[in-house]
Amino acid sequence: MATKIQREIAYSNWLHKPLKVDVSNSLELASQKKKIMHRTAILDSTTSADVWMHKGAGSFRMLANHTLELTSPSIMDRWPEGSPSDGDYSTYGPVAVFRAFDHVNWEDFNRISFEIYPDCPGMANPHIKVALRNDGKIKIPDVYNREGFNVINLKNREWNFCTMEIPDLPRDEITELKFLYDMYGKDRATGDNLTYMIKNVYVERVENPDISKGWQPRNIDLVFSHNGYHPDHPKTMILAESQESTFSVIEVDSGAEKFAGNVQPVTTTIGTFSIVDFSEFREIGKYTVKIGDLESKPFEIGSFADRWEDSIWKSLNFIFCERCGCPVHGIHGSCHEDILARHKDGMIIFNGGWHDAGDVSQQLVQTAEVACSLYEMANQVKDHNMPLYLRLIEEGEWGVDFILKTRFGDGYRATSAGIRIWSDGIIGNMDDMQARVHNNPYENFICSGIEAQIAMFMNEGDILKNKLISCAIQDFQYAVEQFEANGFASKPIFWEHTYMTSESLFMATASWAASLIYKMTGDEIYAHKAVNYLDYVVDSQERPGIRTDDGQVVTGFFYRNTTKQVVQHFNHQAREHMYMMAFSEILQSQPNHSKRASWLESVQDYGAYVKFLTAFTAPYPMISSGIYHVDEHKESESFELQHLLVGEEATERYTEQLKQGYRLNEEYYLKRFPVWFSFKGNTAIVLSTGKAASLAGLMLGDRELLVIAESQLQWMIGKNPFNQSLMYGEGYNFAQQYTVLSGEMVGEIPVGVQTFENEDIPYWPQMNSATYKEVWVGLAGKWLSLLADLYEQEKR
Repeated sequence: MATKIQREIAYSNWLHKPLKVDVSNSLELASQKKKIMHRTAILDSTTSADVWMHKGAGSFRMLANHTLELTSPSIMDRWPEGSPSDGDYSTYGPVAVFRAFDHVNWEDFNRISFEIYPDCPGMANPHIKVALRNDGKIKIPDVYNREGFNVINLKNREWNFCTMEIPDLPRDEITELKFLYDMYGKDRATGDNLTYMIKNVYVERVENPDISKGWQPRNIDLVFSHNGYHPDHPKTMILAESQESTFSVIEVDSGAEKFAGNVQPVTTTIGTFSIVDFSEFREIGKYTVKIGDLESKPFEIGSFADRWEDSIWKSLNFIFCERCGCPVHGIHGSCHEDILARHKDGMIIFNGGWHDAGDVSQQLVQTAEVACSLYEMANQVKDHNMPLYLRLIEEGEWGVDFILKTRFGDGYRATSAGIRIWSDGIIGNMDDMQARVHNNPYENFICSGIEAQIAMFMNEGDILKNKLISCAIQDFQYAVEQFEANGFASKPIFWEHTYMTSESLFMATASWAASLIYKMTGDEIYAHKAVNYLDYVVDSQERPGIRTDDGQVVTGFFYRNTTKQVVQHFNHQAREHMYMMAFSEILQSQPNHSKRASWLESVQDYGAYVKFLTAFTAPYPMISSGIYHVDEHKESESFELQHLLVGEEATERYTEQLKQGYRLNEEYYLKRFPVWFSFKGNTAIVLSTGKAASLAGLMLGDRELLVIAESQLQWMIGKNPFNQSLMYGEGYNFAQQYTVLSGEMVGEIPVGVQTFENEDIPYWPQMNSATYKEVWVGLAGKWLSLLADLYEQEKR
């Protein structure tokens, strides 16, 4: 009998139609069922209608039954004041209704609820933004305009009961509650007008609110990996604080107790917890864990494929739903046919590949990396799951087409566009946004490597194979020419996702690409370049080590360049894995080189560094962000590359954030989460570092590193303080994410867990906003790439 996911995949015509969204295990559904202790009306039949005011475009009126009605056109004939002339990264403006308050204290409440009816003909994802303003000790919104906003995705033409929990949001002096939406243009099916009706607005106190900040889970939660455990890997669950009890592992089908043990208290650098450890139990099957009246949801003990293959289908579904320029059933038509890239006398329509994020922007490198990961994953499943293999290859070809389409053939590429609307598809009018075009050595190095990698994954006879080989060689040469002429001076354009690339990461990428082209062609010139480029990377690594206050010596991490003044970090963007990819490819392609022992020593040192980082987040599996020097903010050029859209306040906050971390010695601190400001969320970081760990583990035959690699997936699927899955539709307690134009897509992954202000503890509010809750297609690529290594381990 087919499983539920197998039936859904079949109904999707093997993912040529989006998987159906099932909210039965969603966080929102669980929240709506909570017991209300008390509440106060903000809008119902007992309150005055006169206190509500309209702001922005459109119109507002109060209906007879104490229901607010907001209405507007779907599109305007002009951009909002201050927008670029072509509408780059603009909407058509907000439509809002709000109520002012005189510094009211809402700290006795932890939830807002309301009912809303969207009437938006042909709109795939009606949504409403709820905005709070607090003028108390901590101001909301914050200086970066990130806190206090919650975008809720809605079902069209029916009443939606919405709840939003705010247990940790500053609310001691509330001055405003606002409901608003932006006009995002018209897709093929969208009607001319949008209408939203809102009623029964309350602030409430509910029982057992979800936590949104800190390492301690709720005392009613048993934190575990929703996707289960490998038979030969550690198997633990986490409870709040110190408890003395016994636990039982129960087989789901029979109800039989299969294993029992004692709950063990443990104190780490982040607090005291109780641990359920059943690592000795290795029997494959489906189980729950029971501790007194507390029982986990079912989980599986089994192979990587048994436990993670459903997530591959779901990630593939997310990627498919993000297609640009291709109709996707129930989401959009053939879109963005008037986004233009111009170079010399030529012009490209810059659609294709996959939308970068919830805002439907486009980034060439993101699409290229995702395409490569699809082929990488396909290579791992082709011997045991042919339908999945074929569908991964098919989707990968969609990405390859975009890689080739955006080349002008002379080193210049169309690389990105900032898009937040459904444009009308008509070339020659006001919404024809311009894509960015440049000849940048980093983009050409990384694309040449990806072209070579995909070509080697392709079967002989594939008509794209020889074209990709040719392009890889050409693009590598374009990169070399620019690099030899200008060195590191040719920085990517500000909005490129490669903007923060350091010199050492640049050289790791160049070496990786050279090794791949050497494997592909056998031409020794690429072997020499791979070695020369990697020499720079090795010279940027901490090899002697730094000595901590407690006498440990920490080595293996990389600096941004050979001066070793600034440690290599990533915040919401991350390519940490590129260092290990460079070592992996050169060790494979030049196994007899005289520097082989030195390269392996670099990998061993890096692996030791990853192991060092994991100790500071135990008992959770999340890898810490890394080591920081106290004076890094004084290197202004590097600091500005790493941190976008910040002012002078960022240099002061840098020191504050370091001191919230863990002091290693007078000059170095360890941060569990990055130093970051406006752009926050660590999913890319944990997946990228997890990929680096898996590569190092495969190179060294180090089981511990491979366990660490898988544990990053476990962190994301439940084994976090919030007991939430961060992949929509996978595991339990998955929440809505910021995906305003497309709506919820099974398999979507957000930018990730953040921190509040300058703290160094996890912060994951239900408030649904960019950047941390925004879905990123590149994360699905990182997910698949890490899983591919785990599949490779199991083959060995």
